[in-house]
Amino acid sequence: MVTESVRALMREHQMLEPGEPVLVAVSGGGDSMCLLHLLWREGYAIQAATYDHGIRPQSAQDAAFVENWCRERDIPCHVGRGDVPRRAKEQGLGLEESARALRYAFLRDTAQKVGAGKIATAHNADDNAETLLLHLLRGSGLNGLGGIPPVRGDLIRPLLTTSRAEIDAYLARWDIPHVEDATNADTTYRRNYLRHQVLPLLKAQNPNLLEGLNRTMRGLRQDSDYLEGQAAALAENAVPTEGGLSYPAGELAGLHPALANRVVQRLTARLDPNVVLTAAQREAVLSLCKSDDPSGRYSLPGGLVARRMYDRLLLEQNEPEEPFQPVPLSPGNFVIIGNRWLECQWATCPEGKFNQPDEFYLVPCPGLMLRPRRTGDAIALPARDRKTVKKLLIDSKIPRAVRNQIAVFDVGGQVAALDGFGADRAFLPKPGERCWKISALVLPE
Repeated sequence: MVTESVRALMREHQMLEPGEPVLVAVSGGGDSMCLLHLLWREGYAIQAATYDHGIRPQSAQDAAFVENWCRERDIPCHVGRGDVPRRAKEQGLGLEESARALRYAFLRDTAQKVGAGKIATAHNADDNAETLLLHLLRGSGLNGLGGIPPVRGDLIRPLLTTSRAEIDAYLARWDIPHVEDATNADTTYRRNYLRHQVLPLLKAQNPNLLEGLNRTMRGLRQDSDYLEGQAAALAENAVPTEGGLSYPAGELAGLHPALANRVVQRLTARLDPNVVLTAAQREAVLSLCKSDDPSGRYSLPGGLVARRMYDRLLLEQNEPEEPFQPVPLSPGNFVIIGNRWLECQWATCPEGKFNQPDEFYLVPCPGLMLRPRRTGDAIALPARDRKTVKKLLIDSKIPRAVRNQIAVFDVGGQVAALDGFGADRAFLPKPGERCWKISALVLPE
């Protein structure tokens, strides 16, 4: 039964404590309506959140459906709206990529507002099987073959071991209405092709396919977790240098490839957590360690470089990335700089410590421009001495290679704020004032 499998998965992964508030992501489709109803019936402290992407003509109706269903049951419901097609075109992104970024930005912003530390999404066992097949088609390592994890940070997936057929039976049993997304039947999308064409054939060969794949992915995730733990311990042997890290080349070359690849990634992440190496890039670094050439080098993403210096592997910051072009920002709009999504909205300044690195408030700033840092830029963060942006970035150990990708919020030549740090105190509004809210989000890989 759906309820029992959900209870078991939530207990196993300690998804929610009794009384812990949780925000449920609801599209109005069958999967999310099942999740919402089940958690509501089980007595969890839920609030719902639905997002109108503006992609389909009926998307506004879907959001209204969710809102009305929740209202009838006294479930708080939060509705977000955005013009994904327009924003995707403005930023040169795909619809799915833009929709995902906007949706998760809305969900996390809403969760913070309502004090929910967890966001529940309705990914199910069929979704996980489709994800595994997608990763197999394009090629993947152990992490990708582990599928969707039941818990990742603030995201929980109580339906992950529940099949779509079981969800349909639950909806019928409790007579739960839901909406249908016509695009789910479009097999020109690869996931839909796997859903409607490939998985039915595999299930015909093995009716217990989903259960078997779930066991396989669970085992692979456990193996991956163990190897990551071993790699983390080995990466601690790195010696900090003036420009990066040093590691014994022979020791790295002698490790089993399953560990060596992970150690290389761990070392890279210590210099820049946002850099994720491909399998080919990790192998190129290991080739330096195995080579007879004592002075080889290999360029890595994020302005990093791997160098062989006799018996040591050096991972260092390379030359800084080129500065981005200045771009305006105003309420109702967003920009993408590097892997950062920066959005501006009208808001009312809250009480308390509202000047945070990834969410802060500015007095209205007509003509606000986002630009790279310049010589002489300085900022006075609240309760801190005025400091040049250059010294602030150095003191905060921001890699030199990425400093040109950090946005300075410029108003008439003055630094109003710095991405990742917050607003200058001269541009802070007072609690209760109408102002601009700046939200920052790291885009998913």
